[in-house]
Amino acid sequence: MDRIDELLLDWYEWSQGYNPGTDYQAFDSTCAHFRSSRQWMDYEELDAQVEWSRKKSVGKVIEPMIQKLDLRARVAVNTAMRNFSSGASVWSSVRVDAFDEDYARAKLILLPLMIGAGLIERSMAKGLV
Repeated sequence: MDRIDELLLDWYEWSQGYNPGTDYQAFDSTCAHFRSSRQWMDYEELDAQVEWSRKKSVGKVIEPMIQKLDLRARVAVNTAMRNFSSGASVWSSVRVDAFDEDYARAKLILLPLMIGAGLIERSMAKGLV
């Protein structure tokens, strides 16, 4: 797993946690900016909250990049991330004939976008794809 895979996995886990809601707001507008105190959180809860915030910030940057990919590349990325997330190569798609080639092509397309967004340093990009 290289740096592109790690960033895509952060995006995937963030996007799977996204809940668009139903036909009503999930909060009352009068209490929209209320945040409870973190003073009673233990270290694991605080760590989980910081990790989710990190994935959210990465996910928001990568989401428009994923939307620029063609359908085959998006399917390949989503399938690869499902496999990375599960820890085994159990997911596949009938929409992608040559999964490895489409995933590699998607990474080639995403690499300059990620460099431009500051997610990957240009000096580290040579060994990634």
